[in-house]
Order: sequence, then C-alpha cells, then structure tokens
Amino acid sequence: MKEERMVDQDKEMQGVLLSDGKIWAEQRRFTLRTLRDFGFGKSSMEEMINEEVGLFKEEISKSEGEPFDFSYKFNLPILNALWRVTVGQRFEYDNPTLISIIRKLTDLFKRAGEPSNILLVLFPWTTKIYPKFLDRDVALEVNHDIMGLMKKSIKEHEESLDPNEPRDFTDKVLIEIARTTDPTSSYYGEAGKEHLANTLMDMFIAGSETTSTTLTWAMLYMARYPAVLQKVVEELDRVVGRGRAPSLRDRPDLPYTEAVLMEIQRYANIVPTGVSHMSPNHDITVNGLTIPANTHVMPLFVELLKGDYWGDGTTFRPERFLDVEGKCKKDEHLIPFSIGRRQCLGETLAKTELFLFFTAIVQQFTILPEVEGQPPSEEYTNGITILPKPYKVRLTTRV
Repeated sequence: MKEERMVDQDKEMQGVLLSDGKIWAEQRRFTLRTLRDFGFGKSSMEEMINEEVGLFKEEISKSEGEPFDFSYKFNLPILNALWRVTVGQRFEYDNPTLISIIRKLTDLFKRAGEPSNILLVLFPWTTKIYPKFLDRDVALEVNHDIMGLMKKSIKEHEESLDPNEPRDFTDKVLIEIARTTDPTSSYYGEAGKEHLANTLMDMFIAGSETTSTTLTWAMLYMARYPAVLQKVVEELDRVVGRGRAPSLRDRPDLPYTEAVLMEIQRYANIVPTGVSHMSPNHDITVNGLTIPANTHVMPLFVELLKGDYWGDGTTFRPERFLDVEGKCKKDEHLIPFSIGRRQCLGETLAKTELFLFFTAIVQQFTILPEVEGQPPSEEYTNGITILPKPYKVRLTTRV
C-alpha cells in the first residue's frame, strides 16, 4: 500500500472526497450505506456521542474558573464519535501522537488559505524541483503520519477479521474487498485497500476539523453574545431541566437553541470556498455562463451564507431562523454542508455532534470572557477552514 496520498493529475484520486466518476460513485454508495448500518442516524450513535460528551465535560471541568483556550480541544472528542463507527476505537485526549498530528493538520489548514498557495494549484510541478516550496514537505509529513495511522488500523483489522461478524466500517470494507472479483472495481485487491486507507483519511481529516472548528466558534459567540446565551440557557432549563443531559428527542422543543446552531453555522462560514470539484467532460451553461469541460469549480460560500440574500448577513442574529410563532424555520440558502450529489457524507453525524456537545456544555457551564467586559474578538485566520484567532474564556459551573 502506498505511503502517501499524492495529488497527481495523471492518476485517478482515491477514496471518497476527491475521487470522481465510477470510483466516486462506488465509494460513496458503499460508504454511506455501511456507515448507516453502523449507527449513522440511529439511537446508538447518540449514545456513543453522549459518552464522549460526558468525558469531555469532565476534562474541561479541570480548568473551571481559569482562563481556558478551546483551540484544539474539540478535535479528538469529535473525531472519537466517528472513529468508533469506522475503526471501533477511540483516542485518549492526552495521546501525544494524535495531538501532534492534529496541531500540524490545523496549521496546514491555516497555511493553505494564504494567497501564495495558489501557486501550488497553478504550478504543481514546482514541488518536484523545490520540495520544500511553501512548506510542501511539512504537508507530506502530516500526510504520511495520518496515512500511517490508517494503514496500522487496517492491518490490525485484517489480522483479527471475522467475516461472519463485522465489527465496524473497516471490517465491512475488507470483507467487500475479499469477495470482489472484478478488477475494474475500486474494491478489488490491493487497490481496494488503498481506497480504504484514503477514505479513512478523508473521514479523519473532515471529522477532526470542521465540526470542532464550528464548536470553537460557538463557544466564542456565547462569550461574545451573553443575551443569546441566556436565552439558550432559559430554553434548556424549561424544556430539559438540570436533572438529565439534553437528548435529540428534545430538539423539536428547543427552537431557539436550534436557531442559534443554524446561525453559528451560517455566521462562522468555516469553509468559505467549499471543496473544489471538476465540471463534466463537456461544456455546460448555467444562467447564461458557459463553464468549459473539465474545469475546477469552487463555490463561494461567503456569498451564499452571508451575502445580499440575508440583508444583515454580517450580523449575528439567530432570530432570522424563527417564524412569527417562535418555531424554527428552515432556509434553503443555509447550506453549510453543500448540496447535491457531493453533499457532505457526515452531515447527520456533524449535526448530532453540534447539538449534543453545544447543549451539554451550555447546560452545565456559564461561558464568560477571560476579562470581564472584554469579549473575545471575531477576528480569524483564513485557511481551508476559517479559524478564530486564539482566545480564552472562563467556564463556571451553573448553580
């Protein structure tokens, strides 16, 4: 199996995120079906996430009353919920290898947003002459480290695999590979294992970055907009109380909380340019504009989520998602998970994690600025994801 996931324009991309054509169709269809079999959208998924929520609350309670930095704190708890479904394991919060990888990965996401990186897109051959150009060597190192984790997990699964009792997503894929006889299939032989490693890598990167970044913004907004926080707290106390943790079954009765989560996703706009994809192998015309065949297309989510349609799109106002009766209303322009056939595979998991982590933390803790009267800034670092600049808050247990 190859050591690294390299972008080579002469080779087909592997996995589910960047592949296309027959490979993408096969990988997405099987991946989505298998993830559903192992808990996506089911009560068992909520149970696993709530276990992680409980452990995370214990962890952050250790810093109660002290200045607390949420940077990097959500990555492993969020990743664990996905990882238990995909490989049947979870990571300890003090795992030095994982902490190092996630920090490097986040730094790379930041660097990728720098204007100079367009040179790597326009002139990819430059890295063959200058391997360290724009920290390309660092990117490959992180790539290698993550792929190493995937390969290790796959090997461990192969050694203990029982075809009659698949334990998780990885087992199911290995069973599919073993029974695939069509050499053109993306689940055939060693190529199938390479696709598996890259699909796991796709999920690792997405699972440890996007939802955790959204929650990091959520904590900043709650410290910055105390009136919003107070309304969420009052609704949770009225509907859920203090004797139990919030549950997905409470969701329909928490319209303001739901509106706040929707507004956090809209306002934070954490993936401003989405994921670029290739147009079909023929010219297409959209609203009078012709897009040439095989053109990289990149959505502009900052316009979709904060543009003219919203009127006051640069204002944090959860009420925009409430109707005159105070019920939560959907809006087709709110598409943080994209739309169409490339819509995010992990949307159901991400929404569940956002709800359960956010409500559990707000139910138990008051979130205050580090310095009274000085709320954290909304300044950010632009990258593949938009990250808030480092900030600290104080968490105190509600009484």
